[in-house]
Amino acid sequence: MNTRRFWYVVAIGVLVAAAAVPTKADSVVYDNGPLDGNTQAYSINFGFSVSDSFQVNQDFLVLTGATIGLWVSSGDRPHFVDWSLGTSFFGSDIASGTSVLKNTLDFTNRFGYDVYTSTLSFANLENLFWQPGNTYYLTIQNAISAKGKSVYWDQNSGPSQAMDSSLGSVPSETFQIIGRQVGDMTPEPGSLLLFGTGLVGLAGGIRRRMKA
Repeated sequence: MNTRRFWYVVAIGVLVAAAAVPTKADSVVYDNGPLDGNTQAYSINFGFSVSDSFQVNQDFLVLTGATIGLWVSSGDRPHFVDWSLGTSFFGSDIASGTSVLKNTLDFTNRFGYDVYTSTLSFANLENLFWQPGNTYYLTIQNAISAKGKSVYWDQNSGPSQAMDSSLGSVPSETFQIIGRQVGDMTPEPGSLLLFGTGLVGLAGGIRRRMKA
């Protein structure tokens, strides 16, 4: 094997190992304020939907999901929601999908509803980059509970602007947008050690072949 091919193989090894290095954990990139759970909530199933505005303030951002505050009847739990992201209220011009919810029960409120913090995942947004300062809209609808009953999005009157499909303008809801910056990599020590050991072994093996 000549020298050029040797360094070509080493370069391929570097790229493969770099691709295996884990990305930094997701973080909150927009926060509409804390869960309320005891004032009001709006239907997001049986034909009703709610849409809330948000902005992001970081460059080269990929959005991965959201957390939302939900009310359901006592003993029930949220299960699925349809979500969409757009450039206007109720818009879906950016992306849309259905997500299985991951739920944490926070408390039973004064009206007898169980109040959850529920996490949904966005799909197929890896190649979309969000412009800092632009206004976008998260819409939630077609929610399904474990018992097939009503699901409500918690009102917390945060800074977002909000619209209800039936009521029009309403105080905004409890939600956070989750994302990560592209290329923000945090190698783990074990990954770096494995990467370095692999390169040394690869280089040694190729050099032995070159001498043979």
